[in-house]
Amino acid sequence: MQPRVILCLVFAWLLVPVLGHADASEVTTLGFRGHGYLVQTIDPKTEDLRLYWKDNSGKLLQNFTALEAQVKSDGGRLLFAANAGMFQPDYSPVGLLVQSGQQVAPLNLQDGTGNFYLKPNGVFVLTEQRTAEVMESSAFQTFLPHVLWATQSGPLVVHHGEIHPDLIEGSANLMVRSGVGVRKDGTAVFVLSKTPVNFYDFALFFMTKMKCPNALYLDGHISAFHFPGDVEKPGDHSFGPMFGLVGR
Repeated sequence: MQPRVILCLVFAWLLVPVLGHADASEVTTLGFRGHGYLVQTIDPKTEDLRLYWKDNSGKLLQNFTALEAQVKSDGGRLLFAANAGMFQPDYSPVGLLVQSGQQVAPLNLQDGTGNFYLKPNGVFVLTEQRTAEVMESSAFQTFLPHVLWATQSGPLVVHHGEIHPDLIEGSANLMVRSGVGVRKDGTAVFVLSKTPVNFYDFALFFMTKMKCPNALYLDGHISAFHFPGDVEKPGDHSFGPMFGLVGR
């Protein structure tokens, strides 16, 4: 074998571990029906997505700066973060929150006013089998796989491939909105509108552009993403639960 060939093979072998441990895909911007959307896709089979609420001492995190510090103190790197559902004035979750397999806040099936209670609402689930699901809230009670992380919010903007019946096309109710959907292949898709958008167009983006048969609304104008290289950092918002994608 020629020396040049040997060198090429050695170089290729050295590249394998680097390529095999690539960071998460970058946040991209997509346009749809006159609106721009930030999109982050995450494969739970290969990427470490978690839910955060308090730090290791029990203190509320509340913002991305504190979350990043917590992840760093645990020996990781925060690759992406987003708000993870609605919360009370004291920053406690309105509905279900499961962290590391432990139920921190119970499932909320009550009736009420506001987006959370616009039934059907839903739950985003990550299982010990490294699968992601978005399901109707009452279905969570009979969900069989072991749940590792879960958060409840509402409404389900897309459910079984159909837009929520109460979402009105052409509505003048415009707001910055965030949500998470799951594709048929199990990819989790996080979406944040860059400009105010109505619920219907937001749901349609998930269903037609992102190919998500199920998608869950997370929140409105307070919503934000956090990711390396973000040139439009709006400053820290205050949240209850947060999603964090952890790298090493």
